[in-house]
Amino acid sequence: MRNCPSCGNYTDTCAWRMDFLVPFEFTQPQYLAWRKCACGMIYADNETITQADYDKYYRERYGYGVNDEQQQQRMDSRAYLVNELARDRDARIVDFGGGEGGLKHILEKRYYMRDVHSVGAGDHIPHNIDILIAEHVLEHVYDMREVMLKFRNVKPGGVVIVDVPDAERIAEELPPEMPILDYHQKHINHFSFADMVGMMNRHGFSLQRFFSYEERFMPCRCYIFRRRVIDVFESSRAYVEKNVAEKVKKLKALGDKPVIVWGLGDIALHCLSQHMPNVMYFVDNDPAYEGAVVADTPVLDSVEDDYPIVIIAQSQKKKLIENIRSIGVKNRIIEI
Repeated sequence: MRNCPSCGNYTDTCAWRMDFLVPFEFTQPQYLAWRKCACGMIYADNETITQADYDKYYRERYGYGVNDEQQQQRMDSRAYLVNELARDRDARIVDFGGGEGGLKHILEKRYYMRDVHSVGAGDHIPHNIDILIAEHVLEHVYDMREVMLKFRNVKPGGVVIVDVPDAERIAEELPPEMPILDYHQKHINHFSFADMVGMMNRHGFSLQRFFSYEERFMPCRCYIFRRRVIDVFESSRAYVEKNVAEKVKKLKALGDKPVIVWGLGDIALHCLSQHMPNVMYFVDNDPAYEGAVVADTPVLDSVEDDYPIVIIAQSQKKKLIENIRSIGVKNRIIEI
């Protein structure tokens, strides 16, 4: 049993089941239970099969009739794209699940790339990868978590190029004479745009661009992702905590002197929740605050005495000061 490739959650809902006759000694499942996750991703499951079974099948049985003119054109196009994205000839390039190395040959012979690797989907891959190409691989993968762990060998700022069948366009456009669409033993992950972007984003890759094309009458999509250089959550938390701590420190430095706080934006309300100085009253012209009381302190719409004015703001600080001076208020301003 496996979890959803896109969101990582588990669903035991089987939408429908497809049974197959399996040739002797083929390591393919005898049936596939098609599941639809709550996130929308459609994928196949079978509790008797493993990624090792799929790896063995693709290594020993798969590939006849796959190499043709359209595939060659796609490889030429991807090689051109890699050359466009590579910083230099020594960029480390990995063709993930690329078979016998057709793309590797093009990159080496036509574009003079010096560090190109063709790696099977079940094999170890190099570290510090600049560009990883996964052309029509991910729709075949049973253990997506294992593959995504390998994708972490792409260095921060590095690129992943992914080609997969386009599940949405297939459902909309394929003619009725193709009775099972793209649902068979080999394509066990059906990626819509949202599924692919969601999965890659969850594993630290941001979408840069994408484009659609057709191959063997099948609608497909190519995605270009970049591995995020920073952890957005950790970076944001560290930034917020540091800056708020500095502002709270300045508020505490006011001691017991009476002050007016002008402006009740979110940053002011947050900082004041950490430390409340000796605020005589607040001033805010927003009609929403008319008659309001914050922390047992009234909110007025104008200054009534000469206490220092404290401004706790971010992007609006300069505008607030300009507004205060424009209406003739002369009080000393303390910027927090």
